[in-house]
Amino acid sequence: MDAATEEDYEAAVDIMKDKWASYPAVIQYVENTWLCHKTKFVTFWTNQVLHYGNTSTCRVESQHSAVKMWFDSSTGSLDTVWARVHSHIGNQIIAIRNGLEASRSKIGQKYRQLPLSRINGKVSQHCLKVLDEETRRMRELSYQVHERCGCAMRVTHGLPCACQIHDSLAAGTGLYIRQIHPFWRTLVIRSGDDGTVPGNDSTENAAHFRSLMEEVIVSDPAVLQNVSRIIEEELHPDHSDLREPVVNHRVRGRPRNNDTRRDRSYFEHVNRQHTERGARQTGDVNDISQSRYRHSLPGPMLPYITGWKDVIGDGNCGFRCVAEFFFGDQGRWYDARETIANEVLGYRALYERIYGLGRLEINVQRIRWDGGAVDSRHWMVAIQDLFPIATWFNTAVIILGVGQTPTCYYPCLTILPLRARRGVTAPEQEFVIATVGGSHFICIELAPDSPLPPIAGWWTENHDPSVDG
Repeated sequence: MDAATEEDYEAAVDIMKDKWASYPAVIQYVENTWLCHKTKFVTFWTNQVLHYGNTSTCRVESQHSAVKMWFDSSTGSLDTVWARVHSHIGNQIIAIRNGLEASRSKIGQKYRQLPLSRINGKVSQHCLKVLDEETRRMRELSYQVHERCGCAMRVTHGLPCACQIHDSLAAGTGLYIRQIHPFWRTLVIRSGDDGTVPGNDSTENAAHFRSLMEEVIVSDPAVLQNVSRIIEEELHPDHSDLREPVVNHRVRGRPRNNDTRRDRSYFEHVNRQHTERGARQTGDVNDISQSRYRHSLPGPMLPYITGWKDVIGDGNCGFRCVAEFFFGDQGRWYDARETIANEVLGYRALYERIYGLGRLEINVQRIRWDGGAVDSRHWMVAIQDLFPIATWFNTAVIILGVGQTPTCYYPCLTILPLRARRGVTAPEQEFVIATVGGSHFICIELAPDSPLPPIAGWWTENHDPSVDG
């Protein structure tokens, strides 16, 4: 019954026949009575039908039992039986209406976050529970979610499957009401010919947009200006007077070391980083056995971790790790941010495949920050930000992501450069970064010839031909 493929089903039948070969009558009974109806109950075939989770007759049988309890007797008269059944149905309708009202008014705390925040209060509680379980399955599948999803949920329930939930989280949008089958978002029940009243996508989208606008209006003036520009460009792309402000390179005051802006800085970094890394290995890296993060790191990798280096946790920790490794000074985290942002802007078409179409400028503004401690709006985003790091520094970036619970946001992956400079045939070094506690990054040192996590699927799909092979 639980066979997910036709091959699994055939193999299970063969095993059954071998096991009961000495009882041919049993095999004949099973084949002629049950297996002839395999498309009605075997998972492989039922996963191809829209059934909303009803895969057995248990619900019908339970209703039969409930009606019999209301009868009290098997010899009641017609008027008595009719009155009891009518009352029972009326009570059921009241219970259904109470459940629908609860779905509109009661909002669970765990449903206030992505990917369910947009549909919270617009679909039934049972639908939210099913999607929450599918989200948990998505996290268990980790980086193999697209290969192992199966996409049965979208066929059997009319709901987004694990890989669709993963894509919505990667895009930072969550699930939309239009992705939900009307069966789950019909929160009104009427009697007579009125039937049910399905939700209106346009009305709900307009309400959601108004709520976003209210948030923007009371936000920082810079946020208001940025959102206004984005909307203006979407609505009026033909306006020729919309231009990015010109960057003034002749500024007063103490200039920063912006060598990372120049092409020749790459070679300067290459010549300098070997010396700096050697200095760190001689005494600036701590023993992992003494780390308070030891229990937050992947168990199979612990024997290969030779050291670790913590950085200041002020919201810039991811970029501090980059500055510590490549520049030898975590205090140059703003240079790391600027380097990454320039790499992304220099190859827009390439990085739009990573950050998403139309989201490049938003992510560049997130990366560019030099105002000190910062909240989650300017944190490093793994794994997207690791691609420009790997590409600019020609480095294999290994991320060991755990936190309290492994999630798709912080997987264990190897990130390779998306493109290569002329004459470059392989990454020159390995930069290992780990996520601990769900929101903090630290630097890790691995022993030579350590096993590495699998290569990120985004690299396989989006890399430039210059790095083939």
